Amino acid sequence: MEKIKSKYENLSNALARLEEAVIDFEKFNANIKDQYDVRLYRTFRDSMIQRFELCVDLFWKYLKIFLEKKLQRPPEFHAPKSIIREACNSRLISEQDAEHILKMIEDRNMSSHIYKEEVADQISAKIPEYYKIMKSYIDKMV
Repeated sequence: MEKIKSKYENLSNALARLEEAVIDFEKFNANIKDQYDVRLYRTFRDSMIQRFELCVDLFWKYLKIFLEKKLQRPPEFHAPKSIIREACNSRLISEQDAEHILKMIEDRNMSSHIYKEEVADQISAKIPEYYKIMKSYIDKMV
Protein backbone atom coordinates (compact mmCIF):
# COMPACT_ATOMS: atom_id res chain seq x y z
CA MET A 1 0.00 0.00 0.00
CA GLU A 2 3.00 2.29 0.49
CA LYS A 3 3.63 2.40 -3.26
CA ILE A 4 0.12 3.62 -4.04
CA LYS A 5 0.34 6.29 -1.32
CA SER A 6 3.64 7.54 -2.71
CA LYS A 7 2.28 7.64 -6.27
CA TYR A 8 -0.80 9.50 -5.03
CA GLU A 9 1.30 12.11 -3.22
CA ASN A 10 3.56 12.62 -6.25
CA LEU A 11 0.56 13.08 -8.53
CA SER A 12 -1.21 15.40 -6.08
CA ASN A 13 1.90 17.58 -5.78
CA ALA A 14 2.40 17.66 -9.54
CA LEU A 15 -1.24 18.61 -10.09
CA ALA A 16 -0.89 21.44 -7.56
CA ARG A 17 2.08 22.78 -9.54
CA LEU A 18 0.11 22.40 -12.78
CA GLU A 19 -2.78 24.34 -11.27
CA GLU A 20 -0.37 27.17 -10.38
CA ALA A 21 1.00 27.16 -13.93
CA VAL A 22 -2.52 27.26 -15.43
CA ILE A 23 -3.53 30.20 -13.21
CA ASP A 24 -0.32 32.12 -13.93
CA PHE A 25 -0.55 31.43 -17.66
CA GLU A 26 -4.17 32.56 -17.88
CA LYS A 27 -3.44 35.76 -15.93
CA PHE A 28 -0.40 36.55 -18.02
CA ASN A 29 -2.07 35.67 -21.32
CA ALA A 30 -4.79 38.24 -20.65
CA ASN A 31 -2.26 41.05 -20.26
CA ILE A 32 0.21 40.74 -23.15
CA LYS A 33 1.27 44.23 -24.23
CA ASP A 34 4.56 44.09 -26.12
CA GLN A 35 7.22 41.87 -27.67
CA TYR A 36 8.85 41.19 -24.30
CA ASP A 37 5.49 39.93 -23.04
CA VAL A 38 5.28 37.59 -26.05
CA ARG A 39 8.60 36.04 -24.99
CA LEU A 40 7.34 35.64 -21.43
CA TYR A 41 4.09 34.18 -22.77
CA ARG A 42 6.07 31.46 -24.51
CA THR A 43 8.01 30.76 -21.33
CA PHE A 44 4.83 30.47 -19.25
CA ARG A 45 3.18 28.33 -21.93
CA ASP A 46 6.12 25.97 -22.28
CA SER A 47 6.45 25.63 -18.52
CA MET A 48 2.76 24.76 -18.26
CA ILE A 49 3.11 22.19 -21.04
CA GLN A 50 6.04 20.53 -19.28
CA ARG A 51 4.11 20.31 -16.04
CA PHE A 52 1.18 18.89 -18.02
CA GLU A 53 3.41 16.20 -19.55
CA LEU A 54 4.62 15.16 -16.10
CA CYS A 55 1.06 15.05 -14.72
CA VAL A 56 -0.21 12.91 -17.58
CA ASP A 57 2.59 10.40 -17.01
CA LEU A 58 1.96 10.29 -13.27
CA PHE A 59 -1.82 10.11 -13.80
CA TRP A 60 -1.92 7.00 -15.98
CA LYS A 61 0.70 5.29 -13.82
CA TYR A 62 -1.38 6.01 -10.74
CA LEU A 63 -4.44 4.56 -12.49
CA LYS A 64 -2.45 1.41 -13.18
CA ILE A 65 -1.41 1.04 -9.53
CA PHE A 66 -4.94 1.85 -8.38
CA LEU A 67 -6.40 -0.87 -10.62
CA GLU A 68 -3.85 -3.36 -9.31
CA LYS A 69 -4.06 -2.58 -5.60
CA LYS A 70 -7.49 -1.19 -4.82
CA LEU A 71 -9.63 -2.99 -7.39
CA GLN A 72 -7.55 -6.17 -7.51
CA ARG A 73 -7.56 -5.99 -11.32
CA PRO A 74 -4.05 -6.16 -12.69
CA PRO A 75 -4.12 -4.68 -16.20
CA GLU A 76 -3.10 -7.03 -18.98
CA PHE A 77 -1.13 -4.28 -20.69
CA HIS A 78 1.16 -1.59 -19.41
CA ALA A 79 0.75 1.16 -22.01
CA PRO A 80 -1.12 4.38 -21.12
CA LYS A 81 -4.00 3.93 -23.55
CA SER A 82 -4.53 0.33 -22.47
CA ILE A 83 -4.64 1.40 -18.84
CA ILE A 84 -7.25 4.05 -19.62
CA ARG A 85 -9.39 1.50 -21.46
CA GLU A 86 -9.07 -0.91 -18.53
CA ALA A 87 -10.05 1.84 -16.08
CA CYS A 88 -13.09 2.55 -18.25
CA ASN A 89 -14.00 -1.15 -18.44
CA SER A 90 -13.71 -1.29 -14.64
CA ARG A 91 -16.05 1.70 -14.43
CA LEU A 92 -13.37 3.66 -12.65
CA ILE A 93 -13.72 6.39 -15.28
CA SER A 94 -16.65 7.19 -17.56
CA GLU A 95 -16.60 6.47 -21.29
CA GLN A 96 -16.84 10.17 -22.07
CA ASP A 97 -13.93 11.01 -19.78
CA ALA A 98 -11.96 8.05 -21.15
CA GLU A 99 -12.21 9.65 -24.61
CA HIS A 100 -10.96 12.96 -23.22
CA ILE A 101 -8.14 11.25 -21.35
CA LEU A 102 -7.09 9.32 -24.46
CA LYS A 103 -6.98 12.63 -26.35
CA MET A 104 -5.00 14.10 -23.45
CA ILE A 105 -2.43 11.30 -23.82
CA GLU A 106 -2.20 11.96 -27.57
CA ASP A 107 -1.65 15.67 -26.89
CA ARG A 108 0.99 14.83 -24.29
CA ASN A 109 2.81 12.65 -26.81
CA MET A 110 2.56 15.31 -29.49
CA SER A 111 3.84 18.02 -27.15
CA SER A 112 6.91 16.02 -26.22
CA HIS A 113 7.81 14.80 -29.71
CA ILE A 114 6.86 17.66 -32.04
CA TYR A 115 7.65 21.26 -31.34
CA LYS A 116 5.69 23.75 -33.36
CA GLU A 117 4.33 27.03 -32.04
CA GLU A 118 0.84 26.26 -33.37
CA VAL A 119 0.76 22.85 -31.68
CA ALA A 120 2.01 24.32 -28.40
CA ASP A 121 -0.71 26.99 -28.53
CA GLN A 122 -3.41 24.42 -29.31
CA ILE A 123 -2.35 22.09 -26.51
CA SER A 124 -1.91 24.89 -23.98
CA ALA A 125 -5.51 25.95 -24.62
CA LYS A 126 -6.72 22.46 -23.62
CA ILE A 127 -4.58 22.04 -20.50
CA PRO A 128 -6.99 23.77 -18.06
CA GLU A 129 -9.72 21.26 -19.00
CA TYR A 130 -7.30 18.33 -18.85
CA TYR A 131 -6.22 19.51 -15.41
CA LYS A 132 -9.84 19.49 -14.21
CA ILE A 133 -10.36 15.93 -15.44
CA MET A 134 -7.21 14.61 -13.77
CA LYS A 135 -7.98 16.50 -10.56
CA SER A 136 -11.56 15.23 -10.38
CA TYR A 137 -10.44 11.62 -10.66
CA ILE A 138 -7.51 11.88 -8.30
CA ASP A 139 -9.83 13.36 -5.67
CA LYS A 140 -12.08 10.27 -6.01
CA MET A 141 -9.22 7.75 -5.95
CA VAL A 142 -7.60 8.39 -2.61
